[in-house]
Amino acid sequence: MNNSATADNTPTAFEVQRRLRGEIPGSWQLRLEERGSGRRPDAVFDLEAPDGRRTTILVEVKRRLDPVSVPRVLEQLRSWASWNAPDRPTPAYLVAAPYLSERTRERLRAAGLNYLDLTGNTLVSIEDPGLYVHTQGADKDPNPASRPTRSLRGVKAAQVVRALVDSRPPVGVRQLAKIARTDPGNVSRLLDLLEREDLARRSPGGGVQEVLWDELLRAWTNAYSLTGSNRVYTYLDPRGLDNFAARLRDLPPETDYALTGSLAAARLAPVAPARMGVAFVRDAVSVAAMLELVPTETGANVLLVEPEGDFVFERAVEEDGLTYVAPSQAVVDLLTGPGRNPSEAEAVLDWMRQNEDVWRT
Repeated sequence: MNNSATADNTPTAFEVQRRLRGEIPGSWQLRLEERGSGRRPDAVFDLEAPDGRRTTILVEVKRRLDPVSVPRVLEQLRSWASWNAPDRPTPAYLVAAPYLSERTRERLRAAGLNYLDLTGNTLVSIEDPGLYVHTQGADKDPNPASRPTRSLRGVKAAQVVRALVDSRPPVGVRQLAKIARTDPGNVSRLLDLLEREDLARRSPGGGVQEVLWDELLRAWTNAYSLTGSNRVYTYLDPRGLDNFAARLRDLPPETDYALTGSLAAARLAPVAPARMGVAFVRDAVSVAAMLELVPTETGANVLLVEPEGDFVFERAVEEDGLTYVAPSQAVVDLLTGPGRNPSEAEAVLDWMRQNEDVWRT
């Protein structure tokens, strides 16, 4: 009998038992009571502590588990709890798979489910008998060929993400495609991904019914970052950021720019005085000359960023003679920025939650 994973890399009951036994203390016992068949759990383990206290672990094995499917798994495991012997405590639940993404693990934790994958991501938290195991495995799927290849990487995906975040549902696929300046097929493929990741939900007619926009922005940071996705130039304004802002106001009207980072955060939810000015521009060298900035590799207080796509300028906001990126763009730039930028992002997210009618159309 094969005691390892199956040919498609789905862990067997024996593999789950072996790996879990390797994570718990040696003084504990973990016995495989039965393997699943029909409408029963994929495996039932008997866990015994050194003092003799015992509990049952019901195991569900998945070839792949997307975040959106976690509630169904929880419901299934609960329905199987009736198989637990009446003289045992309420059973614990464990989900096993070849790989569980970070978002899937978050959903499992929120549902109170233990988990284990073949890369080493493990969480077992049992109250009685008391046992806690938490190990970190891979952050990326080591076998991506077995999973859908769509991601949030690239300009087209960014355009759709920005449109989804900035548009209030319900909204149709064709309408989204028009806003994002892309084709409806691209929007539909991205929506398939976002539904699997439990970041968006579609209506029966196929349009977008709900978008978890704050979680979508966080998920986008896995594919986009301010400095990693764009070309960044570092400068010094010897007279400081007030002079930088004043000169931006005097730029010719045809010069496209949009402030992001700390200056964009300060407009909505100031945390502390900005120490770095960051602006998207189409031509950093020419704009730097107009602003009389000094190129520098150390001590910079201005970043001019040439973006990978025009989406950064979408739905920009003008205020007090200055142009700022939309709040959604500011958040993702801050989340992926240096220093205190991530804490500034949290402040902007709080503002966005409280003022959704202001920034979302």
